Amino acid sequence: MLIMAPVLRLIFLTFFAQSTTAVTSPYAQIIFRNKGYSNTLVGIVLAVGQTASVIMPILLCMLADNTRKTRRIALALITISTILFFPAAKSGSILLTCLAFFVSFGVFWSINPMMDGYESRLLEGDPAKYGLARSAGTLGYLICLILFALTGFPNEKSNDSILLCMVIVNTLFAISLIIAPKDLPRREGETKSRMFSLSWFSKKYYLMMLVVAIGRMGETVINRMLSGYMTEVLNLGNRFTLMIALGAFSEMVMMFFGGRLLQKGRITAFTAIMLGSIAMFVRLLVYYLFPNVGAFIFAQLLHSLTFGLLHVGVTRFIAQNVAEEHYSVAMSLYWAVATNFPQMIGALIGGIIVDQIGYSGLFLIFSVFPMLSVVLGYVFRRTLSDKSVKA
Repeated sequence: MLIMAPVLRLIFLTFFAQSTTAVTSPYAQIIFRNKGYSNTLVGIVLAVGQTASVIMPILLCMLADNTRKTRRIALALITISTILFFPAAKSGSILLTCLAFFVSFGVFWSINPMMDGYESRLLEGDPAKYGLARSAGTLGYLICLILFALTGFPNEKSNDSILLCMVIVNTLFAISLIIAPKDLPRREGETKSRMFSLSWFSKKYYLMMLVVAIGRMGETVINRMLSGYMTEVLNLGNRFTLMIALGAFSEMVMMFFGGRLLQKGRITAFTAIMLGSIAMFVRLLVYYLFPNVGAFIFAQLLHSLTFGLLHVGVTRFIAQNVAEEHYSVAMSLYWAVATNFPQMIGALIGGIIVDQIGYSGLFLIFSVFPMLSVVLGYVFRRTLSDKSVKA
């Protein structure tokens, strides 16, 4: 069991791990728009990065699972990501931009599932404890976004300003890695996995990842295209980070209480995931039907369900259905195949849709995917809501 000091260091780590995404995630689209790229070209570059975030997390998380040198690996990854983001943001060559962004984005988004697997092992798969730790991460993300809006730093129109902010936040995460608790050693008699095997996971796991992946197509709009909508259509300027912060706050509250509800058995992982998909359908329709700031604020509050509840639901599902030694790989598959892959497809076609029919058309078209996810989930509800199956 963890003693108090390591728990606090783990919370500190999670706080700064999620703080890094406050720069990389909302500003990626803006960085390329600042370079004069069209929405279609921005979508292509983002899709290139998303492609790397499908491939790299699986390989790098397997490395972390086998070696249990998670902190050292994550430290190397955040360093590489930070260095390569400079040519991605500054280069005048589209080829160099794509190559640098491919590696930078791929290694950056390998850190998230790696930290999830690492935390799940240390916290013994407890959803209440995980919800608390993840809430601390969301709090870090939230505080950064509020500071960005209040201080005007980074300046959303200056890539130099965005890069400086990235260096500062990523350095704080690197420091938190150095003082974080050590990963748990492999159990006696537990053999290292040299390559990925489909047999590690049950059919139930793969089916759930398919359901989540279809729903996550809708989330492409939130994670990859919404910053442009807020700055170009709603004309929020640097205040757009306050809107993201509002969603993050609702997510933080749900991470905490949702984890407790799952732990006490008040709701199941299946129910949490279905509610998240239904909320995504509603959220995208609100963006489509009511293109104003008031409705946008309401829709942002639904982030509590579309990401907060859904994510702790998936984490609980994995803890119940995957052997401990494969947590990191299971989480990397969730992020890579069920999150980053659909977002790669979404980013690629999303930019084209925006250029052709605007953001309203984007919201309407992408609202179809979370509803398909709900339909598929309920068709297979008996399988997906059965008792835990450890592969």
